Amino acid sequence: MYTNEMNRAPARARSGLSAVGLALMLAIPNMACEDLLQVDLPTKVAAENLESPTVAEVLVNSAIGEFECAFSQYVAASGQLTDELRHSSGWLVMTEWDHRKIGQDRDVRVCNTAFGYGVFTPMQKARVSAEASRTRLEGWDDADVSDRPAKIATVAAYGAFSRAILGEAFCEMTIDVGPILSKTEMMQNAEAALGEATSLAQAAGRSDLAEAARVRRAALRLHLGDNSGAVSDAMAVPDGFRFDANYSSADLYRYNRIYHHNHVDGFISPEFNDDNLQPTVDGDNPTVGGVVDPRVESTESGIGQDGSPLRLIHKYPAWTSPIAIANGAEAKLIIAEVELGQTAVDIINGFRAAAGLPAYEPADVNDNAEIMRQVMEERTRELYLEGRRLPDFLRHDLQFATGTHPYDGNTYGTTTCIQIPRTERDSNPNIG
Repeated sequence: MYTNEMNRAPARARSGLSAVGLALMLAIPNMACEDLLQVDLPTKVAAENLESPTVAEVLVNSAIGEFECAFSQYVAASGQLTDELRHSSGWLVMTEWDHRKIGQDRDVRVCNTAFGYGVFTPMQKARVSAEASRTRLEGWDDADVSDRPAKIATVAAYGAFSRAILGEAFCEMTIDVGPILSKTEMMQNAEAALGEATSLAQAAGRSDLAEAARVRRAALRLHLGDNSGAVSDAMAVPDGFRFDANYSSADLYRYNRIYHHNHVDGFISPEFNDDNLQPTVDGDNPTVGGVVDPRVESTESGIGQDGSPLRLIHKYPAWTSPIAIANGAEAKLIIAEVELGQTAVDIINGFRAAAGLPAYEPADVNDNAEIMRQVMEERTRELYLEGRRLPDFLRHDLQFATGTHPYDGNTYGTTTCIQIPRTERDSNPNIG
């Protein structure tokens, strides 16, 4: 059974705030949560008030906000590692993600920075915020906190979402100043956390949280080789389901980072521009049978901050554009990947019909290699810029970009999975 280890914060997470848990000491500045728990949050929560049930809703919203900020950065950073995006800025802290040169000394940035992306520190802070909030909520009574089971289920889910990303994206992991966990161990840890979150959400009547946890658990199970478990989870997800991270124009912390760095700053640009979504510097939109694919469409718009060609991404047209944390489309594509054959063809064509695209008609519906290739292509398009491409690369050992960058002439580095920062290794006595 999954167990919260709430007495210790990760070494890197406690550098910004105490081990009590990040957003518990600082609520998200100017945060505007656009969900069931929307409230006007104060800038700070006094330490002596943390033990009062009156701050329960603030704690929940802070945990959500920490994750949403970290998630936006993760989607942008991993999008550059896997060539969904390319850099169009001259800032080294931006270009190194595109150049695949994120070693142990580079992934150290916090969430609300205007330049560059951190993944480890923001995602660990999001996890600690959610799990510390859960500890407090569990210590109070239903009479003192309205909808306490739903609040507990919420922070349990967001803590599990953070654990899932830490498992999927990193080469290895450490939790709460603990020893090194292998990638498989961390994903198993996250799978258990998501299972518990599902049960808590169901008991609290939060079917949206339960379905979101199921989608994320299905993906982990697929990565871990549990195909039957993955399909079981995926088949339980309703058609058209989405569970989003929501954003705001009120504050840098709350921006959709892809919109901000693409449409506003000109720091990043889409890199998928030909029919097979292969990396190119510039070109026409990807098509299917000669029809522009609206799922990955962009518009040419002058030059980026570094003078390179800039295209504006249609998927995220505003600071407030939501990003799917859990997308029912992925559940269907998990079924397609496991079942292959006519099942996969029908699923692919369901997506294509919805996008107004020509149907997929394989020469041989029993050619599993060809069907799998098309399923992966459909994942690339249907789940574009939702943070799913890096796990796909690592799960299928796909080829990352190598050689010389097509625009700036730099040589690509060797980053695939993300490493634990050296600062965490140096400050964690349980890492040898």
